[in-house]
Amino acid sequence: RQKSQQKRTGMQSRIIASHLCSTISGASNVIVMGHSNPDFDSIGACIGIAALCLHLRVDVKIVIDTENDNFKACTAKLKQYNDYKDIFVDSVVGLGECSFSTLLVVVDANNFEILEAPEIAQNSFKTAIIDHHIRKQEFAEAPVIQYIDPTASSASELVSEILEFSLPAGVLRKEEANVLMSGIMLDTNNFTRSVGTRTFAAALYLRGCGASTEYARTFFS
Repeated sequence: RQKSQQKRTGMQSRIIASHLCSTISGASNVIVMGHSNPDFDSIGACIGIAALCLHLRVDVKIVIDTENDNFKACTAKLKQYNDYKDIFVDSVVGLGECSFSTLLVVVDANNFEILEAPEIAQNSFKTAIIDHHIRKQEFAEAPVIQYIDPTASSASELVSEILEFSLPAGVLRKEEANVLMSGIMLDTNNFTRSVGTRTFAAALYLRGCGASTEYARTFFS
């Protein structure tokens, strides 16, 4: 099925970005999670949300399989920063981080059955969803933020737009931008499919933050 023409506007993305920032700031801590067997798009979107949480000075953990080859390839340089040394955790630690005021941010998935740790989603009181896949199910409890846009090329594209409206210039590290760029490149097959004007706008923002398509392509090998 071909994707329809992009109708998302900068104003819509700005409103979502503002709502997400206020929701993150009001949470005691944030857990970020993508789908199991993560690809570069899922990892990139997780990294982008974590970068936003770090800027807002809110404790954040990413629940992910740290033995995954894709994860090892694109986060090797990122782990040199103290912020990222203890940020990646497994499902057991993630579940222990859950409390009534915890915000769970789900990226690159809206079907809770395929998440890295479905039990965390089932025990979460507040959930935000950022995804580019067609919605597969109705949610038992409505998420506080539901940003699902099937016309977007990737979750990394959506997250990059949010970061552009939320972070001051020079805050996003080039290592973070590279992972986000690799996510867009993966889901667009190096900008040859499912590409819209906002896809290039997101890539332009990441390029301005220091991302390199040549370097991001090395993750794939």
